[in-house]
Amino acid sequence: MFRRKQRLRRSGLSLGAMVVAFALIVAACSSDDSSSTDDTSSTSSGGSDKGSLTVGSKDFPGAQILGQIYGQALEADGYDISYSENLGGTEIIYPALTSGEIDLYPEFQGTVLATSFDGTPTSDVEETNAALAEAAKADGVVVTEAAPAVDVNGFYMTEERAEELGVETLSDLAEVSSDLTLGGPPECEEREPCLLGLQSVYGIEFASVEKLDVGGPITAQNLTDGVIDVGVLFTGSSVIPDGVVLLEDDKGLQGADNPVVLVREEVDTDELNTLLNEVSAAITTEEYNQMNAEVTEEQKEPTEVATSFLERAGLV
Repeated sequence: MFRRKQRLRRSGLSLGAMVVAFALIVAACSSDDSSSTDDTSSTSSGGSDKGSLTVGSKDFPGAQILGQIYGQALEADGYDISYSENLGGTEIIYPALTSGEIDLYPEFQGTVLATSFDGTPTSDVEETNAALAEAAKADGVVVTEAAPAVDVNGFYMTEERAEELGVETLSDLAEVSSDLTLGGPPECEEREPCLLGLQSVYGIEFASVEKLDVGGPITAQNLTDGVIDVGVLFTGSSVIPDGVVLLEDDKGLQGADNPVVLVREEVDTDELNTLLNEVSAAITTEEYNQMNAEVTEEQKEPTEVATSFLERAGLV
């Protein structure tokens, strides 16, 4: 630009003409700079600006890991992602989605079908997924395909206590439950796959129920210490202690509770769904349990664990 200005001076242009010419040159340079900046921004976000999304997560490690997995995959694909984590159980986070507080979040399909829609999940993954998708449609919510991973409520007793009472199945438990204490997540009392289902499907009535924790460490400790007789722990949990047995769900209380992503219809696109489904397909029970263990036992951050999974699966 300096050299061009010198040539203008030698050509004998008037001062006014020089000022006008200089202004045009500055404008042209500014335009070029702006284009360069836009190109850099586009490249850093994966090639395009696909808009902003807020990803929510429930209040236990497995859900926080899943939230990070989907969020990081979307961010790598060009979305501007923010997180709203540890919001609470389904009763809290699903209304946060429908109100627009968050745009999407990972959920467990059987849990949300039973909790938010009074539906009855079956052991068939696709059937449960279709039932949830149909129910959520009325709320303007889209449901992705289910991941292969399974993480359901498990009802555990110590080997010693189960053998003492002759309990192997939940039906066996019904015969002795009136003298026993159940312990687990605070919301267990209000959920069909938990206490409500134990009552309606098996006729189980406990002497008392202790509201403990969602993640399971406190429940596991209370179980091994004999404070509670039956503990509710997720079957995919890494905190299941040694010396306990999982009671057989012989009447099929637990449905297909595979992870899915719930997305507000207003922000949903075919491209978004394709990406989310691709990520879900890689989340097996083995991978899910391994990631849970890395957070709860090795004290790694969900962010770090999610990044490692995405790299391992070739998704980023």
